[in-house]
Amino acid sequence: MANILFINGPASGHVNPTLGLVQELVAEGDAIVYLSSEEFRGQVEQPGVTFLAYENFLDREDPFETKHFLALVIKILSAYEIILPAVQEAAASHAFDYLIHDSMYGCGHVVADMLGVPHIATCTSLIRAERLSEQTGNASEMKENMLLIRKFAALAARIRSAFGIKRKLEIEQVFFNEGMLNLVFTSAYFQPDREKLGSHYKFIGPSLTERRDQAALPPFVGQSDRKLIYISMGTMFNNVLELYQLMFEALASFDGDVILAAGNRIDLSELRDIPGNFTVAARMPQLAILRHADLFITHGGMNSVNEALYHHVPLIVIPMAADQPINGDRVQALGAGILLHRDTLTSAALREAVERLFANPDYKRCSSRIGDSLRAAGGHRKAMEHIRAFKEQHNLS
Repeated sequence: MANILFINGPASGHVNPTLGLVQELVAEGDAIVYLSSEEFRGQVEQPGVTFLAYENFLDREDPFETKHFLALVIKILSAYEIILPAVQEAAASHAFDYLIHDSMYGCGHVVADMLGVPHIATCTSLIRAERLSEQTGNASEMKENMLLIRKFAALAARIRSAFGIKRKLEIEQVFFNEGMLNLVFTSAYFQPDREKLGSHYKFIGPSLTERRDQAALPPFVGQSDRKLIYISMGTMFNNVLELYQLMFEALASFDGDVILAAGNRIDLSELRDIPGNFTVAARMPQLAILRHADLFITHGGMNSVNEALYHHVPLIVIPMAADQPINGDRVQALGAGILLHRDTLTSAALREAVERLFANPDYKRCSSRIGDSLRAAGGHRKAMEHIRAFKEQHNLS
């Protein structure tokens, strides 16, 4: 039995992929202290898992304010002032054998140094494709970047002093905390430039488990031969009322059913002229719907992309921010869907993309090919094989 500290970010796209792994570790007899924000307690907490909550630092402001790379890195670094005290609290009453941390939000390198333990990273995005491409072609953008770099340096100095951190806090390492072992929740086939990564990157595919607090499945799902489109812009970047209205216009005449999970960042009463073929709610049971869906219109978050492809569902990707444009590029490059750009999107363009996808069976074939690779990667059970080897390598009980 090993004692594990597990640190994750306050985001469903980072927590949900780890739920199956947590269950496997507990079944193995390990004890886990899991750090995330309070809203994930119900999903994670169980016998063998002690859940410690910290403040949700992603809820402080509009997530679109951190869609640029340096602004996002500063947000991640500022979270050290929230997460590290929680780590200190946990370490005061527990002795840990090793650390598992999210590659982005887990402060992995610093915590591993602090505790003096080996560490494993969970990676919920494509490796080396997470970094957002910055447009720095004009003077104002270059000036803004310089200001952000200075802001990062001042914040890093303050955090190093406050917590006695000896290692230098660098932009790339704050953004991506590489582990001694890296569990990547996609397949080697879906990962670009897989051959450039070392053997300590293990592609385990998505780890899909039913959510404990999932919403009810609409009763018509799976009960007819009508085409089914599922729409979700995720949990972070879903304050997009105008985009939803555009979708209503584009799909009002669609001869099938459309389910929209609109999220909790908008007031559903503000939605106007909802077509009769739409079912709209703040939350929907995504995995259950994707088992029956013919098309998924998504923001392109990695978790959503994985879940759709795992179920052989083609995608239309409308990226909002973060790594979503890169995920959309990959989906399109492998023939599993169509990438559209929110800034130039029209209802006619969306409807044309839907019609093109349904008319061409190659999209379904390509999504199925990727889905088969995700299933073959092994999920949380394959992850456990790698963790057992890691424990043996580091003489962990």
